[in-house]
Amino acid sequence: MAREAHPKTLFHLVPTNQVAHDALLHPDNKHRVSSSNIGPGLEVGYHVPSTPRGHVITRLGRDADLILRESTREHPVSAIHVAFEINPATHLVLLSVRSKRISSVTFAVLEDPNTDESTGENITGEKITGDGVILYGQDYKISIASYDFQLIWRTISETGNAKSLKALTVQGYETSLQLLQDVRSRDRPTENDNSEAQSWHITRLNTTKGPIFQDIEHLRVRIGRGAYGTVYEAVDRTSGYKFAIKVVDLSGQDDVEAARAILHREIKVMQRVKHEHIIEYLGHQLFHTLYPEILMPLRSGSLTSLAKSPPPDIDYEQLCFMALGQMLSALDYLASENLIHRDVKPDNILYSLLNGRYLFQLADFGLAHHRSLATTFCGTGYYQAPELWPFISGVNAGQSPKLDIWSLLACIVAVRSRLKEFPPDTTDYGVVLPALRAKIPAVSRLEPMARLHPDRRASAAQMLVLLFDGEGLTTPKSKIPAIEPDVPAAEPSSRPQTRNDRGKAPQRPTAAARPLIVYPPRAPGNPLARLPPPIPNRGGNLAQPAAAQLQPIRAHRDGVVKRQAKSRAHGANTLDRTSPEQNPPAPIGPPSVQEPPVLKGPRETLRRIPGSYVD
Repeated sequence: MAREAHPKTLFHLVPTNQVAHDALLHPDNKHRVSSSNIGPGLEVGYHVPSTPRGHVITRLGRDADLILRESTREHPVSAIHVAFEINPATHLVLLSVRSKRISSVTFAVLEDPNTDESTGENITGEKITGDGVILYGQDYKISIASYDFQLIWRTISETGNAKSLKALTVQGYETSLQLLQDVRSRDRPTENDNSEAQSWHITRLNTTKGPIFQDIEHLRVRIGRGAYGTVYEAVDRTSGYKFAIKVVDLSGQDDVEAARAILHREIKVMQRVKHEHIIEYLGHQLFHTLYPEILMPLRSGSLTSLAKSPPPDIDYEQLCFMALGQMLSALDYLASENLIHRDVKPDNILYSLLNGRYLFQLADFGLAHHRSLATTFCGTGYYQAPELWPFISGVNAGQSPKLDIWSLLACIVAVRSRLKEFPPDTTDYGVVLPALRAKIPAVSRLEPMARLHPDRRASAAQMLVLLFDGEGLTTPKSKIPAIEPDVPAAEPSSRPQTRNDRGKAPQRPTAAARPLIVYPPRAPGNPLARLPPPIPNRGGNLAQPAAAQLQPIRAHRDGVVKRQAKSRAHGANTLDRTSPEQNPPAPIGPPSVQEPPVLKGPRETLRRIPGSYVD
C-alpha cells in the first residue's frame, strides 16, 4: 500500500497505461510514490528536486527529478522531456515542454461530472499540444511520449481548495528562490545557467501568423467598459501571463461594415507604430464576427484612475510632469509618422509601474488618421482642440498633429486638479473652452501649448526641447524651430464663412506688392493730366509745358527705368519732324548747380543717366 503524500505535494501523476505503471516501480521513483484521491501516483512539488531551481517545480525525463526511462524510436524520451513550472508574474502552474518534439506532449481537461471549484462551472476542454497552463484544482489527462497519466490535484481544504493549492505553490516558490540564493555559484547545476535561468515562456519565439496569446476564455475578468466595447483581463493558456482583450461590439452599429473599417484602421495603425510610450499590439481574432477582439498588454490602470487614487508615496505634481514628458515623446513620434491620434484623453493614457518607475503609454487608436486624411469630427468634447469648433473659437484651421497637443494640455490640466476643477459638468464647448483657458496661468510653462491657432501652438518636439532638454525626441533637434512669442490673435473676419472655407487655415497677411507701373505725378488743377518734368528755356528759367499724355514708366527693382519701345519707323518720323524750337541749343555758360543736366532729343532715343531729367 502506498504511503501518505508529502505535505508539500501539489498533485500526483497517476498512471493509466502499463508504461506509466512501470515508472512507479523505478528505483529512483519509489520514494516519490504516494496515495492520491484515486490511487498511487508520482508526487509533484517543490520537495521533489534535490537542488532548488527557483520557478521550476519538478522535471520529468530520462535524467530528471522523476525518471521516465522507456524510450523507443516511435516515442523517444529526452533527458529532460517536460517540466512543471510556476509563472513568476501570475503564479500559475505551467506545463513546459523541454523536448524538441513538442507534439509528443498533449494534455486536456479531465471530464468530471462535478463542478469545477475554481470557476464555478464544469469545464471540458480540447486537447492541447505542447506548453500550457495547469489550472489550480482542475484535473487533467496528460500524455508524455508513450506515458499516459492523470494529473490529480491534492485535496488540502474542503472549502477553497484551489486557493489553498495556489498559496502552497507560491510558498514553495519563495522558499526555492531563497534556497537558490544561498547555494554557492560553483554548486549550482550547469543547466541553471541556460534553460532554468531563462525559461521558455520568457525566450520563446512566435513562429505563427496568429495572435501571440490565446486566452482561457472562462478566466476572463471584465476591467473596463466603453462606448465601443469591453476590456477584459485574460490569461494566456500557454505562458500563464495576463494580458488585455478589447472586445468590440459591432452589433449595435447602423453600418456594421463602416464600423469594421474603423476597427481595421486601428489595427493597421497599431501594427505600424513602435514606440516605448505607445501601447503594443499583440494580435487580433474573430475579426469577421460581430465581436472582434484586439489583444494588448495588461496595464495597471489609466491616467483617470491614477488621478482619482494617486499614490501617497510620490510627488503628484512630479507625476503629472512625468506623464507630460512621456506623452509628448509619443506625440512627437506620431507627428514624425504624419499620424494624428485625435482622441488623447486621460482614459486613453495607460500606466504601469516597472521597477519603481511609472511608464505611461498612449492607447486606443480607433480615431487615428494620417494627417492628409484627417477631416472628420473626432475626439472627446472636453479635450477637443479649438480648430474643431471654428464657430465658437473663431479658429479656422485644418487638422494637424497640433490638435493632439491641445488635447494633451487639457489632460494635464484635468489631472492636476484630480478631475475636480476641470472638465466642467457640461459638454457645451462654449463653456469648456473658457474654463480651460482660465486654468492656463496655473501652468504657465505650458503656455505655448495653449495658443488657440495651431500655427502659433507649439509642437511636441518644441515642448520636449523647452521643458525636457530634448529627451524623448524623434524629430532631429536641428530641424526643430524655436518657439516664437505669442501675438494677439487677429480679429475674426466679418465675411461670413463659406463651405469652401471650412477646414482651411487663414491666410497670413502679406506686405503690399511693389507696383509694376509708375506714373509721373498729376497736375494740381487737372487730376487727369500728368506733369512732365520742368524744362529750362533759353533764358534759363524753368518753363512749365502744357500737359501731355506720357507713356507709363515701368519700375524695375534695380532702379533702371524702362519705357515701352515703339517701332523703328515711328522713331525716325519723330526725329524728322523735330524743330529747333523743340530742341533748342544748350545755353552758353556753366549749367546751374541746382539743376541736373538736360539731355536733348526724343525721349525714346535717350539713355537713362542718374541725376538727369528725361525730356
